[in-house]
Amino acid sequence: MALLVAGFALWWYFNPFPWLGATVAVISGAFTYFILITKRKQRLHRVLFISLFILFLATILVIIYVDNSLSSFLDWSSKHPIEYYRAGESLRSTLFPCTLTISQVFLGQATYYLPATGSWMTTFPPSLDAFLLVMVPFAITMIVFGRSICGWMCPFGGLPEAMVTGKKERWQLNFLKKKTDTAGYSYYASLKEWVRDVKYGVLLASILLAVILVLPIVCLLCPVLWLTAMPAFWTITGLMVVFALVLPFMSKKRWWCHICPLGAVYSMLDRISFFRVRIDKNKCDKCLDCVHECRMYALTPDAVNKTNRPNEDCIRCGRCIEICPEDAIDVYLVGTPWRVRNTLISLAIIAILAWYMWFFFILLGKLTLAF
Repeated sequence: MALLVAGFALWWYFNPFPWLGATVAVISGAFTYFILITKRKQRLHRVLFISLFILFLATILVIIYVDNSLSSFLDWSSKHPIEYYRAGESLRSTLFPCTLTISQVFLGQATYYLPATGSWMTTFPPSLDAFLLVMVPFAITMIVFGRSICGWMCPFGGLPEAMVTGKKERWQLNFLKKKTDTAGYSYYASLKEWVRDVKYGVLLASILLAVILVLPIVCLLCPVLWLTAMPAFWTITGLMVVFALVLPFMSKKRWWCHICPLGAVYSMLDRISFFRVRIDKNKCDKCLDCVHECRMYALTPDAVNKTNRPNEDCIRCGRCIEICPEDAIDVYLVGTPWRVRNTLISLAIIAILAWYMWFFFILLGKLTLAF
């Protein structure tokens, strides 16, 4: 599997930078090899996840720096959505790592070039049919991985993951949880239904906002769009401070994932994804260590005692697998008895290399221009 990851990286990054393809191939192949052979995969998972967020943040900061100042960047970004969706000519270039651009790469409609500025030249969707075609790579990724995207590929997810370091739970937040009675003990171990449903409300609001603004919903999560309207920027910043910084640090849980509209989409598609976390009822001794370890409240006492599987908020991070003393939990291919945690990890790394190549290319291009 490590050779497969390395081979994909070499092929995917070879054009236009052969040396970058070779470098990424060596690094990604070696990383995949070590994460697959170690029993403590969670440590390397956190390194991967947090590094993805750092790469995302560094790219934005370098773009702003190379554009000389925040004000000039704001002026540039204010024109970005207008050019992006204007009817008529569809050939455009973008200096920012746009999600829709990468889906065009999969379809052979976007090419990276580095003349004087470094950017992507792509044919943006001028019609509904073309836009739906652009969404095909997104659909395939969501169907294959489901909510695993939140646990392995989301660049925003690396921030709350970094903040849950340590074990001291300073805030219990029991008013958001249901009380459970198990083996003579009463404690709070799962979220109330309305809390779990908040993400669907945010998704509905995002859809309505996207319709009003005539924008794809994925663009509502674009930092360039946030910077075009300061009220939106400060609103998103405030939500990130609370749900991605403060709450994860104080409670050791990943609260950002419970308000993310894309997380709601992944949850709805999770039932048709390829990977499932299951508990072997013949091995499980009902110690509930996995329940306490889960950072998404996806594993509950009911899951352990009745369903033998977590709810749709499970992000396949693997913490429950490694904490289980009986080796009773693992990732399975849907509908089979086959354990496929290593396959999930390898495919997730390939997906990261595919979807976030823009960071490497644009960051490299900007640094080349700057120095």
